Amino acid sequence: MTSFLARVYAFNFFDKFILIFPLYTVMFVDAGLKPVEITVCLTAWSITSFVLQVPSGVVADRWSRRQILAWSQLVRGAGFVVWLLYPHFWGFFVGLQLWGIKSAFTSGTFEALLYDELKARGEAEGYIRIFGRTRAVQSGGVLLAALGASVVARLGYDAMLIASLVSVGLAFAAAVSLPPAPPAASAGVQDYLAHLRLGLAAAFRERAVLSVLAFSAIVLALGAGLEEFWPIFGAKVGLTRPVIAVFVGAQNAVEMLVSLIAYRLSGLPTRGFYALFGLGGLLLATAAGIFTPSAMLLLALYSGMMKLVAVVFEGRLQHLIPSDRRATIGSVKSFLAQVGITILYMSFGPLAAWASYRIAFAACGGVGLCIGLGYLALPRLRRAEG
Repeated sequence: MTSFLARVYAFNFFDKFILIFPLYTVMFVDAGLKPVEITVCLTAWSITSFVLQVPSGVVADRWSRRQILAWSQLVRGAGFVVWLLYPHFWGFFVGLQLWGIKSAFTSGTFEALLYDELKARGEAEGYIRIFGRTRAVQSGGVLLAALGASVVARLGYDAMLIASLVSVGLAFAAAVSLPPAPPAASAGVQDYLAHLRLGLAAAFRERAVLSVLAFSAIVLALGAGLEEFWPIFGAKVGLTRPVIAVFVGAQNAVEMLVSLIAYRLSGLPTRGFYALFGLGGLLLATAAGIFTPSAMLLLALYSGMMKLVAVVFEGRLQHLIPSDRRATIGSVKSFLAQVGITILYMSFGPLAAWASYRIAFAACGGVGLCIGLGYLALPRLRRAEG
């Protein structure tokens, strides 16, 4: 068990120890990309990811999840090479598509591998705790990458991309070392489309599963989706590039701490998490209203709250779904999240170009607050209808 977890943590660490990550959107700005062009790149990335989400889950249920995780890293590495060679709009566009392919074939696949391996070892009840630790390790990877980027940024973006390629190679090696778990037995005797239909049916027919899927997707859209814009927020309030990298590290330090304690809070009522989500929206709107360097502290707190909700609901989802369609249903969650992220990107860029980044951030905070309040009011509305 110790050896298995060490390899799992190593994979998660190097998957996120990417020096270019804290500053890649700022790199786009420095290369002369306009808000709409940045949004086009991010939207295309998101579309690539969500188009491949569900098919990737079916593939992960039928073939080696270890190999899928490993080769996905090399696809992202190819994207970094493109950025090195072609640092302009189309180069960034293609590189993000390759990153989107990696994201699609990693999300859902890793969670399925981890849960089923723990289940085989009789440790399934500890999934939220261990999954939270993997997310803490990821945040630690981003934290150290951000601190490294604050130093290496002085050498230029090329140096950060080369260092990122080294991490990609180490993540590939860690993925290859994971257990060669066989595909789910029932998935092996079904054709692709039959397995896809069964996975989608399991996701949408079960009310409990659908409820967790929908809320998890919203949390990921307004949590992970907005994180791509935090460095731009920092640039617009006057922070230098090295300081922005340090902020990204501090934000991930908060997420790391939250991920470690998330399992202790997993028993809280669902309404409490709805309230927490709404409070997060209020914090984001307040940060946009202040729009000074000190507002970055509120963004870090917002990110921590979104991470807490995401980890807990990921654990709840895994306990609800069957092993033979685990990756498929997990990918449905990621698919729904990517739909939300795509809508976010397609709205955020034009709004920022038409008004300002400040207004765009405030609007996202307002949407989050309204969704949280809506979820809190939903049970009362159902009772009233009854």
